[in-house]
Amino acid sequence: MTEVQQRTSATRRIAAGLVGLIPLGAVGATWLAWHDRLPAELASHWSGTGEPDGFMSTGAALTLGLLLTGIPAVIGLIAAVISSLRPALLRGILGFAGMVSGMGAGTWLISAGLTLQAGSAEKAVLGWWLAALIVSFLFGALPYFIAPKPKFTTTMHETRLQLGANESGAWSRTITSKVLLWLPVALLAVTAIMFIPAFTEGDLSAVWMGGGTMLASTVVVALIAHMQVTVDWRSLRIVSTLGRIPLKRIRLEDIAAVEVTEIRPSEWGGWGYRVMAGRSAVVMGAGPGLIITTTADKQFAVTVGDPETAASLLLALRDRMDDGGTHHAGAAQTV
Repeated sequence: MTEVQQRTSATRRIAAGLVGLIPLGAVGATWLAWHDRLPAELASHWSGTGEPDGFMSTGAALTLGLLLTGIPAVIGLIAAVISSLRPALLRGILGFAGMVSGMGAGTWLISAGLTLQAGSAEKAVLGWWLAALIVSFLFGALPYFIAPKPKFTTTMHETRLQLGANESGAWSRTITSKVLLWLPVALLAVTAIMFIPAFTEGDLSAVWMGGGTMLASTVVVALIAHMQVTVDWRSLRIVSTLGRIPLKRIRLEDIAAVEVTEIRPSEWGGWGYRVMAGRSAVVMGAGPGLIITTTADKQFAVTVGDPETAASLLLALRDRMDDGGTHHAGAAQTV
């Protein structure tokens, strides 16, 4: 790494750590602006989008807000100044700390802001501010993407699968995450616990908004829990086995390099379908997989069994296309 790259990386680390102070600053600034107008008690819990059913003293709510934003901010700053920390681990720490602090700031701002707006804790109607509370979790993405991203060096996989002049090839594997297979069941159970009481009480706005979000998340997780990876004369394709929905396609002519390597979830943003700046991945767990670098200098990784055969077939089919070869449907070889 050059001196300029080292300085840039250090600057991004510190910047990502400092961004983690924003939620703490928001709690402190609003307290200074509102403290002389806030009542002794704030609304702190809503079962639906109507009036609150739980209350907390203003001092306790402030203390909770400062703890939920201050502790993650300190952890993030400490992690940012440890230069030996791997970028992938640093991003994970900063992202999680940002999620917690974003939630802490969102909880304080909604409780204090709605109480102040309504004039009393009892009249603080939540309404569509529930969506803002959910969105506050996404604050963690800000320090995550500011922090320096991991650097991956991709080396050419040199082996080509030997195909006859009139032969093509096809390779396919299914990939499954046991964690993701059970997660939709857990999400459905949580959805039922959270929103059945609101449904029985007739609070349909909370059911449509919160319950709909949870159900949509359940469907997305179910789609990526079990997938099929296919390599043939058309491309590398990944489809969900649930409904055969296509999730990823890389054309042969777009492939610049293929690497067979051990993939670790911590280096690709975790489990599932991950999308990052310049990179994306389908990671079902730690293990063997493919890293494909495209001609647009983008990287895509997928954990899959027997990646050597897939890589060799991809390169053989790509080379044939580069040489002006054609696909012969009547002589396909399954590998």
